[in-house]
Amino acid sequence: MILFLEYNNSMKKPKIIFIDLDGTTLDGPGEKFWEKEPTEYTKSVINRLQSQIPVVVSTGRGVNDKTLNIVRKLGSETYIAWNGAQTVENGVVVKKHIIDKDISQELFNEIKKNKCFVVYNSNVKYYAFVKNWFYKLLMGFGKKSARKYNEYKNDFDVYKALIWSLSKTKIKKLAEKWGKMFEGKLEVSLSGSNNVLEITAANVSKGSAEVDFCLSKGIDPSEAIHFGDSMNDSSAKGKIGKLIAMANSVEELKQMADDITEHECNNSGLARYLEKNFLK
Repeated sequence: MILFLEYNNSMKKPKIIFIDLDGTTLDGPGEKFWEKEPTEYTKSVINRLQSQIPVVVSTGRGVNDKTLNIVRKLGSETYIAWNGAQTVENGVVVKKHIIDKDISQELFNEIKKNKCFVVYNSNVKYYAFVKNWFYKLLMGFGKKSARKYNEYKNDFDVYKALIWSLSKTKIKKLAEKWGKMFEGKLEVSLSGSNNVLEITAANVSKGSAEVDFCLSKGIDPSEAIHFGDSMNDSSAKGKIGKLIAMANSVEELKQMADDITEHECNNSGLARYLEKNFLK
């Protein structure tokens, strides 16, 4: 059972820091989000901070070499992936949360009915699905290898489903609808600029995984902080001591955050906040 915490106003220096990647840490150049890397400045700040306070990546990205390479550049091999569906310590997966097969099928039926794009487990090569070839042309991310709905087989473990549509309004409506429909079965969260859905097993979120991680290390979750920019970061609110929104965050996250960085991600807002507040 997770207790909801009040904002820890007395915390001067956290015992652990959790950081999102896209829109938070990855401040380097890149036309597409998956092409971005942390700048030398951000890497330097986080690596220096690692010697004083553990800095743990907590991301919607998956467990793969690309994520691990970014984490290594930040001075670690430990991270929370797929919004809490897997936890990796020293390069080894130590926790997994798989969506039940029957529930996976229920979800896919809804995806198909609503003509959405879906990528499972961040795997665009094998697990990206669309209605037909016309939709595939419009897909953007994953369109080179996406398969048609009728090629879907419920024969693989699902850790996270990434879902989007041609209509941002539709995605917002589905977030509300599916949140109620799959209550107690799935965790449904908006991501990006509220134009993408990220879905994991019930009670699996960044915030829940961070609480588990803290407790496994003997750290009081009230002495942890989380930096993020989208609503999949909102799960940290009330579970750990402090939620800090990036200046470029969606408005809904800013409204619930305990603090907001002065600068945006692309202007190294995370590193500048960390250096100013924790590397004095």
